[in-house]
Amino acid sequence: MQVAVVGQLARTYFQLRGLQEQLRIARENADNQARTLDLLQTRLEMGTAAPFDVDRGRTQLESTRSRIPSLEAQIAVATNRVAVLTGATPQALSAQLSVPVALPPLPDRIVADAPSELLRRRPDVAAAERRLAAATARIGVATADLFPRFPLDGLIGTQAFDSSALFERDSETHLLSLGIDGSFLNVGRVRARIAAADAATAGSLATYERTVLTALEETENALVQLSRSGREATHLEQAAAAGTRAAGMAKVRFDQGAIDVLELLDAENARLQAEDAFAQSRVRNTQAVVSLYQALAGGWPGQMPKDNLAAGQ
Repeated sequence: MQVAVVGQLARTYFQLRGLQEQLRIARENADNQARTLDLLQTRLEMGTAAPFDVDRGRTQLESTRSRIPSLEAQIAVATNRVAVLTGATPQALSAQLSVPVALPPLPDRIVADAPSELLRRRPDVAAAERRLAAATARIGVATADLFPRFPLDGLIGTQAFDSSALFERDSETHLLSLGIDGSFLNVGRVRARIAAADAATAGSLATYERTVLTALEETENALVQLSRSGREATHLEQAAAAGTRAAGMAKVRFDQGAIDVLELLDAENARLQAEDAFAQSRVRNTQAVVSLYQALAGGWPGQMPKDNLAAGQ
């Protein structure tokens, strides 16, 4: 598959799994809220709760339930799209994809080779380099000498959830420690010879430079997205865990008569919002990896979603 198609498939697959997680969260919270409503109705019949309390409980329950049809529709759309991108019919994959699974773990390392060589494999960069090579062949210039050489410190970590080493560097430099030397697209006599050749050759050089700079920009943007989405997911994971604990404690205190129903419903709603936000952030984090994959033209080994589908995942 072409990198663009694989990237689209990966994005859709991750979106599908994220939507399924959101659906699980909505259903689980709806079940909890239904039990709370049953309790409130029982208390109303016993004279220990007011109609207002029951109406508040029902409002929250029905609001949560209203999310379910929309999520189910989005899941169906994503499933159909995955099927099309893999060359299958929706019916052929529906049974397999209808079983929710967790989002696949991110690779520990994304780049282990020379990133400059990975960028040179991009179709746009390769095409611009070929055109420049053809234009400069008669003056004996090696276009490879014009391509920047830079490291990404050997790897890009992605375990934002538990890696203390992940974004410890200067936040403004992100993970892209380019280290490009002063010769980048300014190699003195080589560029001078190209500029002196003719307008067509100079134009090929200008196109090549713009293409390379665009490739570098897209790579840096992808790294920024990966960095920020990883941090976001870390915070939202902690928020979801805290929300779950708070809702559990609120239920205990409500049963003991220590808090009123409004506090209980607020705690349950906060848990739902935090869990849903975390599920969405996990999708953004995995999709940021896809963006980096595309920026590097698929330049690192690893399973993509089609492999996961074939493996029954």
